[in-house]
Amino acid sequence: MRFILLLSFFTYSLFALISEPLHSKVTSVNLEEQTLSIHFIEGARVGMYGAIVKNLGESHSIALKWIEITSIEGDSIKAKMIPILALEQSALPSGTWVAEEGDHAVIGYNYHRALLIAPNPSIYKKVTGYHTNKQWIHPDIFTTVLSSHGHPSPLVEDFFHMCRSNNIGSVSLVFDKSIISIDCQSFKIIENKAISLKTNEIQVPFYTRISNIQANWFGEGNDEIQDYHMYYVNLLAQNNPDNKWIQTYKAIKNKENQKGSWFDSLFSSINVTNKEDQDPLQ
Repeated sequence: MRFILLLSFFTYSLFALISEPLHSKVTSVNLEEQTLSIHFIEGARVGMYGAIVKNLGESHSIALKWIEITSIEGDSIKAKMIPILALEQSALPSGTWVAEEGDHAVIGYNYHRALLIAPNPSIYKKVTGYHTNKQWIHPDIFTTVLSSHGHPSPLVEDFFHMCRSNNIGSVSLVFDKSIISIDCQSFKIIENKAISLKTNEIQVPFYTRISNIQANWFGEGNDEIQDYHMYYVNLLAQNNPDNKWIQTYKAIKNKENQKGSWFDSLFSSINVTNKEDQDPLQ
């Protein structure tokens, strides 16, 4: 794990973990393509989910569609509209409202409710203790989901199920020197925050107080994780194939495997710190 000391130089985006929703206004709508544009707002990232809200008079409003940010171009944010199915009820009448210019956009919906994937209880307590502005949903709940699915190794769809059934907006995963946060609806990386925490003690698939996860006889997710860090890096790569942090992490890991013991020996005495990139988690 010493190779990660070099990774802090490649961390491309450092900022506080998002917990508050971002608000903007719809500027244009393409109903045929189910896309729209909203005013740029600081903190918005490609992959973030949100909702379009239409006001119905002075005291009532309705959420029309989910939206996912697809691109940010200058002072405009482009997004695609996605049906809201969670409250779908065919026995009740539905409205005919559509998104229009001037409707309200709420980005980062439910980001204050988050799931933390950490390699051990010490790191879990430090991260959740420092970021008290989030409502951390305990990973024991996720463990029960994995057991019901028969997946000791969590799959992307397991995260989707966990987040949708528990109204979780984001997931943060702790790696060596970084906390990577993803939008729980798109599984796209929205934050990369440098930290200073050691992960020598690793519990798989993550820190949880439940010792046994039931496994299926066959199929994806039925094997135990062998390498905590690489497993979650590869899982993130499925929906973030062009992410620079993932590419750099994999490249350094591959180089370490190719170099072997002499590479470890060469860097074993190096202790690199960068005060500007460090989180006050000590």
